[in-house]
Amino acid sequence: MKRKVAKVGKLRLSPNEETMLLKEEYERRRKLRLQQVREQQKYIALQIRQKVKQRREEQLHQLEEALTAEWQKAQDQKMKALEKLYLSSLRAIGEGHRQAKENEPDLEALAKQAE
Repeated sequence: MKRKVAKVGKLRLSPNEETMLLKEEYERRRKLRLQQVREQQKYIALQIRQKVKQRREEQLHQLEEALTAEWQKAQDQKMKALEKLYLSSLRAIGEGHRQAKENEPDLEALAKQAE
């Protein structure tokens, strides 16, 4: 005996089941969108932090260069001033002897005057 195979038609969901499935799909997509947005925000925040860090490092480097140049300039000025002082001191070494010789009393002239 052969049985007649009854054609099984497509089962339809009840309206409650259909709305529940639609709601679940909507919630799943919503969560997925929120997840994607959060990932994007994390990536953007990371980029901003990196840019700020890089800008801070560049500013520190520029400040370091400026301060180094300023310090070097001050050192050069001090060196020049000390060189001038040293050279003037070298020139003044024999000056005291010369002045003493010029101001030295002429003993012969004094002896003649005393006579």
